[in-house]
Amino acid sequence: MEAIDHLHPSEDDGQQRKDGHLSARDPQPPTPDQHSAPALPDIAVDDVSIPGLLLPGSRSSFLSHLSSSVTAYQWENGRRYHAYQEGRYPLPNDETELDREDMKHHEMMLITDFRLHLSPIPETPDKILDLGTGTGIWAIQMAEKYPNTEVIGIDLSPVQPEWVLPNLVFEIDDLEQPWLYKPGTFDLIHCRFMFLVIRDYPTMLSQAFRTLKSGGHIELGELDFHPVSYDHHFPPNSQVHLWIDLLSAASAKMGFNMFIARQFKTLLLEAGFVDVTEEILEVPWGGWPKDHRLKTIGVWHLGTLDR
Repeated sequence: MEAIDHLHPSEDDGQQRKDGHLSARDPQPPTPDQHSAPALPDIAVDDVSIPGLLLPGSRSSFLSHLSSSVTAYQWENGRRYHAYQEGRYPLPNDETELDREDMKHHEMMLITDFRLHLSPIPETPDKILDLGTGTGIWAIQMAEKYPNTEVIGIDLSPVQPEWVLPNLVFEIDDLEQPWLYKPGTFDLIHCRFMFLVIRDYPTMLSQAFRTLKSGGHIELGELDFHPVSYDHHFPPNSQVHLWIDLLSAASAKMGFNMFIARQFKTLLLEAGFVDVTEEILEVPWGGWPKDHRLKTIGVWHLGTLDR
């Protein structure tokens, strides 16, 4: 089952509402150490140029070093893993996994009847943030759908395409580190399939609340790993339950909660969001349903589990 929460702060601009919920806060001016570039000394310009000093690479050594450090991937058991914040994310970032990420995106499109978002955002949003963008496929499609909107996708791995639309930017960052975005920046923050990334949801949601505009939305999408049987004959000691129990125990040792989707609504309300809407959609495990749409979703879902 898929639990998707889309919600937004109210328009009260930071005032305490009578029902006890807080709306998004007014933007505050950035502090110099957060958003201002450090002061640099004046450098005199030499009238005499020296051949070779302006070759690509020699004039961008810092960026070259940054690029090489985040692409110095780690390898284990024949699989490739991210370099930045090494060990932060337990799954690989090689081509096999990237294909699976794109399969998960297509599965989500089938589940939501090809809706890229469920939140009622403006016709022309100013800025959209995609947390854990992966291959960038959702951010790319959002940038195509909203050509006048700045779309930002962040991830630990620089595995996104280099050539993208001018309104799309990919950044290498850890979403559980302090965010440097100004308050009131985004119309929509999108977060999907992140239960193996986010250990501290309250802090992440607090940062999202701060950086959303008043009236902005955050949309969370996650798989609920509790299997449900339609005929109520799914034995609790089945191999599927045993597999999920072992996965849950392993995830918990790393600080992750496989069943976080069921807590989304409570977490969002505790973070100060209002008008929280939860939409639960069916995800069959396999191609057993007679309904063509559900059968297709089940086949794709089983495919993402097999890879």
